[in-house]
Amino acid sequence: MPSPGKRLKQAREAMGMEVATVAEQLHLSRVMVHALEEENYEVLPARVFVRGYYRNFARLVGAPVEVVLKEFGQLCPEGEDCSVPPAVAQGVRKEIHSSHGLVRLATWLIAIALITVFGLWWKSYLDKESALEESIAQTVPAVEMEEIAPAAVAAPVQTAPQTPVVASPAEAMEKSPEVVVDDAPVPLTETENGASSGESEAPAPAGENEQQAAVQPRVLLSFSGDCWVDVRDSSRSFKLVGRRQAGDKYELKGKPPYKMVLGNARNVSITIDGRPFDLAPYTKGNVAKLTFNPTNN
Repeated sequence: MPSPGKRLKQAREAMGMEVATVAEQLHLSRVMVHALEEENYEVLPARVFVRGYYRNFARLVGAPVEVVLKEFGQLCPEGEDCSVPPAVAQGVRKEIHSSHGLVRLATWLIAIALITVFGLWWKSYLDKESALEESIAQTVPAVEMEEIAPAAVAAPVQTAPQTPVVASPAEAMEKSPEVVVDDAPVPLTETENGASSGESEAPAPAGENEQQAAVQPRVLLSFSGDCWVDVRDSSRSFKLVGRRQAGDKYELKGKPPYKMVLGNARNVSITIDGRPFDLAPYTKGNVAKLTFNPTNN
């Protein structure tokens, strides 16, 4: 028995048309064109729509329209459902395109879900960073950066020149001898125990300082992020205390060994004459504590 699907397929192949061309001309998918040719009504919509598809298909490939519709009527009589699933026989199956409302809704839901997940991850990351800063603040005491004020230099007091008065010998004998007192204030220096003293330490000879500077290697601290530091030399003449930021660099002075506490050790790098020094063995919980002697490294 001749069938509409086979007739249309033969007509299409006789004209040399591809399935994709037919699908584009009829505004259908390739699956539906194959279903029309193979008479697979399970994937096709209701009978009234299939009849319209066959009419347009026959006109496109030059097949007799009335013959194709008659064969379809014999194969699928009017009032009967040609598809197997009865649940969808009364409904119309429509192709879902990118502009369909369900596709748009699903896309928006996916986007909102991704934004929500990212927001939760970012909040968790910020909470971890805040907890880390609090732990560092508890481990290393927050000491404000000490600024060494320049020593106040007393400006000389300018006095107007006085004309000397020549007194007679008798008047000179009657006057009491004058005592010259230097009223200039003596700068006070704070000792290790906090006591004040007016004496200053004698500077070391120039030759000894030059020899020490030549022997002692150059130690440089570089900071790639915020970090609490407490660095002091053995003579208590040099200290680096407080919070440092990314991009800061400091060269250690004074006399080694140095006692170091680095609150955020991952943001600190130490070089000795350009050679890196590994802080990992001295770091625990991102806080490094060590007594550092560059001459031994």
